Amino acid sequence: MSEKKAENQRIWRIFLSGVIMVAPLLLLTLRLWQVQVVQSPEHQRRIQRQSIRPILLNPVRGRMLTAGGEVLVGNRNSYDLVFHISEMRQPGRRDKTMNYVMACASRLAVVVGREHQLTMPRIKKHFEQQLVMPIEVITDLNQAEIARVLEMSPPIPGVEVMPQLERDYPHPGVATHLTGFTGMKWPDGRSKVGDEFALVYVSKEQFGREGLEAYYDDELRGRPGLRQLRVDTLGYVHEELPGTSLPIDGYDLHLTVDLQAQISADIAMQGQRGALVVVDVETGGVLAMASAPTYDASNMTQEIYDGLRTNEKERPLVNRAVNGSYMPGSIVKPLVLAAALEHGVFKPDEFYHCTGSYLVGNVPIRCVKTWGHGDIDAIRAITVSCNPFFIYAGVECTLERLTPVFSAAGIGERCGIDYPEIQRGLLPSRALARRRWKRNWLMIDTAYVSIGQGAIEMTPLQAAMMTASLANGGRLLRPYLVQSITTAEGRRVRETPVQIRHRLPVSAENLAVVREGMIAAVTASDGSARGLERADIPLAAKTGTAEVGSRSNRHKNAWVVCYGPLPVPRFALACIIEEGDTGGRTAVPIAAQFLRLWQSRGGDIAGVSSQVGATTPAP
Repeated sequence: MSEKKAENQRIWRIFLSGVIMVAPLLLLTLRLWQVQVVQSPEHQRRIQRQSIRPILLNPVRGRMLTAGGEVLVGNRNSYDLVFHISEMRQPGRRDKTMNYVMACASRLAVVVGREHQLTMPRIKKHFEQQLVMPIEVITDLNQAEIARVLEMSPPIPGVEVMPQLERDYPHPGVATHLTGFTGMKWPDGRSKVGDEFALVYVSKEQFGREGLEAYYDDELRGRPGLRQLRVDTLGYVHEELPGTSLPIDGYDLHLTVDLQAQISADIAMQGQRGALVVVDVETGGVLAMASAPTYDASNMTQEIYDGLRTNEKERPLVNRAVNGSYMPGSIVKPLVLAAALEHGVFKPDEFYHCTGSYLVGNVPIRCVKTWGHGDIDAIRAITVSCNPFFIYAGVECTLERLTPVFSAAGIGERCGIDYPEIQRGLLPSRALARRRWKRNWLMIDTAYVSIGQGAIEMTPLQAAMMTASLANGGRLLRPYLVQSITTAEGRRVRETPVQIRHRLPVSAENLAVVREGMIAAVTASDGSARGLERADIPLAAKTGTAEVGSRSNRHKNAWVVCYGPLPVPRFALACIIEEGDTGGRTAVPIAAQFLRLWQSRGGDIAGVSSQVGATTPAP
């Protein structure tokens, strides 16, 4: 029995040993079958994806055109010298090709007469990450440099003068803040084509950095196309695959801007610090928008941009027309008069006696005329801009009755323009006093607000839209810059309707009194805006002078707002000059110069709405 038992144990050990030896082989066989048969299609797809290099093709960026169809911002070709390293491959190790590329770059630098931009680390990185893409060697070649490259004999395989699209400005220095400018960046290729590919090859693309370029970036940039290349195991191009999808070019923006008005505004604002805005009183379309100091968008580099961005005194990157917030001074007086008339503080033919100052508590606020204006009515008060009259009107009206008119005129609320808008101005309120000064609102605060000082601010665009509302019967419109958007072929994609934001809570009769006073401010011999007569256009206007800064650094900001031509106004204008004199001495001459220039350049001042916003107003 013991021998039989021993034999059984021996057989059992042999069996177990066989199982132990065969089982791994069996498992390995099953795994190989799974990998080679079951998972083979998936592996083939992975291998195929790894051997395909998808390349994004950049579209043409859309243009900006004026209301008259002139190109304000377009595109032009610039030329870069590039290497296609796949076509410069040398036998042997990669180092040999890299050295050859560097030698070719040095040779071409001598031919062109400029330093090349290649370094060995950059070439190595290109080999490892973007071998199928061209590498820039010398950028922005001029015609003479291009000719020298093309005349090389024998030519170097893989060398190309490649055109690149850059923004073009046919009217340099015109509407710079309005249009803005572009920058260059590396886009996220995966976000544009999805997760189908492990890696997407891209070239730098333009993106909107300021102004309309930034606000309408999605519409302007278009959609990229896709080209697919098959590469070998070393990454060199083997073939181009069928199925290339072409890029879809960006949309064109058709602006409301009148080119001659814009050029005239830019000229008038040269050497100043401030802004000038002109809008269509019936549509809200912006006819011209100039901010100064300005900059050159056609020569923008990162170094120049950084210098502009850090210039705190001049702030040339800030579009003061939209994003400058200022105390309005006396240009707010038409609203104060409208509120006072509406609430019965004054009747149009009632007189107020101006003695030269108005006492609020024990604080005298002086008039522009030292000995006072004597007995004056509402129209005369606007004409000569009498401070005591408007302080009395505002104090008697009360803050609670003034603010609804201010608010309906757009103060304290963004205009809603299709432009990067930050400022909303400042609407006076009792809550503002508690928040800003940690005290209650006082009567003297109402007194100062009634003459446009203290806790009230406006942007020049708000001032222009307020003035337009006085001209058009009380409709505060939404301003806009883009009338329509079209494809590159001209198919209309979008149209901007006229929109009414608010209506002034003032009767037509009382608005007529306000307008009569603004007309007299231009036509009367002692009118505060009489200098606008030099514009040779019948206008209604109001000047303003706001005192700002600390006692040790006091200065004035000069305003003028106007509309015309009378009797059927078509445009409204607002102009502010920082650190000027009075509105009549500083802002009025600039506004008059602008209007003369606009006419001399053939501007159709009487019929501006024929080009802008011929759509039905929204309710």
